[in-house]
Amino acid sequence: MSYISTVKEGINTINKNWQLLVVQLLTLGLSGISFFIIVGFPIAIAFILFGLDLTEILRLKDLVSVFRGSAELLNKYFAMALIILLSLIIYLSFIFVIWVFALGGTIGVITKSILNEIERFSLKTFVSEGKHFFFTLAIFSSIIGAVFLAIAFFLGILVGGASSIIDEAKSYEAIFGLFISFFCSLVLMSVGIALILITLSAATFGVAHLGFYRSRAMTAVKETVKYLYSKPAAVGFYTALLVAYIVICFIVILIGAPLTFIPVAGPLISLPYQLMTYMVQGYLSLVMLACIFHYYKGDRPVQPLLSTVAQDISGNRADEPAPPPDRLEGTQAN
Repeated sequence: MSYISTVKEGINTINKNWQLLVVQLLTLGLSGISFFIIVGFPIAIAFILFGLDLTEILRLKDLVSVFRGSAELLNKYFAMALIILLSLIIYLSFIFVIWVFALGGTIGVITKSILNEIERFSLKTFVSEGKHFFFTLAIFSSIIGAVFLAIAFFLGILVGGASSIIDEAKSYEAIFGLFISFFCSLVLMSVGIALILITLSAATFGVAHLGFYRSRAMTAVKETVKYLYSKPAAVGFYTALLVAYIVICFIVILIGAPLTFIPVAGPLISLPYQLMTYMVQGYLSLVMLACIFHYYKGDRPVQPLLSTVAQDISGNRADEPAPPPDRLEGTQAN
């Protein structure tokens, strides 16, 4: 299947399940509203209960005075800092839960639509798939997050080493130091972009593996690494989709930028246009995900989902022998 046909299939899949875009927008709106409820309200109540006055902090004129008064401020505003910290932890946990659940439901609906197990979006299917994939996706997301932290740590070490090399080169000759600086910057940028793209590709194709095979999180990571190693063109396909996504979003934002400069009517027009921008970004992200799923399905033999396998086994238990364990390994659920 060519790239163009894969993109067409992805667009058709999302158009048939356009309700996923509504769910994504509702999740985004819930994330914004929950910030004011979980974080904003407790802070406002704390200000009233403790009678706190932020003008003391605003009167600190420089960074030195901030550090000098930090101990006194910490003692005075310790309860406030504790409330803010707990509110942020609760908020981030809530955001993680709703986005993982929404992603799980989206994965399940897209997978079933591609395998022709459903014709169109169903809220019951979405909720069921969200529950099924929740813990697996939570573990998988944690693994990907740990990989990104490792990449950031590795790039930090490279930046430190490059800075030492550049300083040493500048001590010999300015032109040579400028060349080394440009060369190291180019290498660091190339390595960083390559690592980030590979990790993002592994995350997206890993999600596709979870959707089709319903395996464990670690199994999805291992199989995705093997897949990307055997077919580097998959990273190129993801990169092409990501570049197209960035370019289209940039054009949409660029078109709406002059609206804010229109007197009086500008802000009124920019608000609905901003909503349309979010809709375009959400739609493109769903299309990207569906395209990855179609691309992955075209390269690997995808077995039926576990529910279908269970129905077939239960219906033919007396006529057919049980399949060997290696045939069921790819579809083992958590």
